[in-house]
Amino acid sequence: MKTSMRDCVTMVASLALLMTFAHADDETTVRSFAVGDARIDVVATVFPSATEPARVAFVSVHDDEDTVVEAAGDVLRERGGRLLELRHSGAREIGFRLGGTQHRIDPNRIFTPAGRRATLERLSAWSQPADDVVAAFADELLSTFAVDDVDLVVALHNNTPDRYTAANYAAGGPLAADAARVSLRPGGDPDDFFFVTDTAICEALADRGHSVILQNEATVTDDGSLSVWCGRMGIPYVNVEAEHGHRIEQAAMLRGLLDAVAAVRPQRAVRGVTQPPPGCELVNVHAVDPTIVIDNRYATKANVTGMRLYPANEVFLERSAAERLARVQARLRGQSLGLKVFDGYRPLAIQKALWRIKPDPRYVADPAKGSRHNRGSAVDLTLVDAAGQELPMPSEFDEFSERSHLDFTDAPGDRLGNREILQKAMQAEGFRPLPTEWWHFDAPGWRAFPVMDANPYERPLFPDEPAAESTP
Repeated sequence: MKTSMRDCVTMVASLALLMTFAHADDETTVRSFAVGDARIDVVATVFPSATEPARVAFVSVHDDEDTVVEAAGDVLRERGGRLLELRHSGAREIGFRLGGTQHRIDPNRIFTPAGRRATLERLSAWSQPADDVVAAFADELLSTFAVDDVDLVVALHNNTPDRYTAANYAAGGPLAADAARVSLRPGGDPDDFFFVTDTAICEALADRGHSVILQNEATVTDDGSLSVWCGRMGIPYVNVEAEHGHRIEQAAMLRGLLDAVAAVRPQRAVRGVTQPPPGCELVNVHAVDPTIVIDNRYATKANVTGMRLYPANEVFLERSAAERLARVQARLRGQSLGLKVFDGYRPLAIQKALWRIKPDPRYVADPAKGSRHNRGSAVDLTLVDAAGQELPMPSEFDEFSERSHLDFTDAPGDRLGNREILQKAMQAEGFRPLPTEWWHFDAPGWRAFPVMDANPYERPLFPDEPAAESTP
């Protein structure tokens, strides 16, 4: 079989997140990722606590910042907690080869689409396959950090003297636009400071005499950093920043932070923003590619709820996912095939309605955590022939049974072959499948977007429900 360079790159990309698990001892777990030809280990160490542990993720993403890892170990052995470290080459940046091309990224600049592109362009070169691999890695990294289950992310960093300091954020400084508030400790080392997204934590740290910067969510530069991502997700975030070698000082900062957190008790924002945030645009799939067949089953009564959920036969997706879908359509056109889309972006209110009918996490995401559909990055679809007729698959759409699983093999005729064609076409453009639903695919980088309860239809959802009576 003749294999093109694009197919070679695709095969490498499809293997980019093979994961292995190992146990170094009773308290440490190592989860390994292959990004291109690079291996990255996420080492999670749990320090026992005599009290109920706080819902905090302590994260170190730069492999050359040893001081903060040592300081965190000193403090967490006293207080308890969970520390996650990226280990790969002992360097700040991660280098990997993909399809014969060398790439390099800063692992703290990969959590938004703009950040991924900027770090690839600045350090090496951007390409769609490289972006896909890095986006998928960012998704898995955030999942490994258990960001869905924490109320606070604490990033652990070290810096070089007089380069990245608290003074950079003061009026007239190069990073002034990123700061909503700057509190500098008189006489303190400007290299040792906190950078936070939560106002209450900012005030508590300032009251304790620390230098602290509050991120300005309206004007902060989208550099793809964990602070920008947490700000968009409504997850309180603290960067404990100190100069290399300031182990004692940084340990003292961490103790002060834990005291402040115990007093403030930060909590993440309620999931479900009502408008897409900057960098997230919901677009009509048919407007991006009018050749894609739209059959929104939830705009009819022929779905698991038995009622219409959407007001029109339209499907929306986050723009990059919609454009990626158009590339799949172009790929299939050469085989005289095409796509029929059943669902895409799904408002949180509709997710809740589905969960009430089918509260089974194998097939419907719990709205308490949100679905990838709610982020505009998941799509449900099937194949059609040149006449627009559906190709037979091992099960019907939304058939919640083993026949819908990707490992189901007892299907007659060409149903398994059709499923394989769909899987290959979608994965060739970076989409990742769901093992329990042959029709469901996630775009890489889905974690860059929040759970949304926006309504792009500009008409009320649940059109069969009677309008609420106005109160006299």
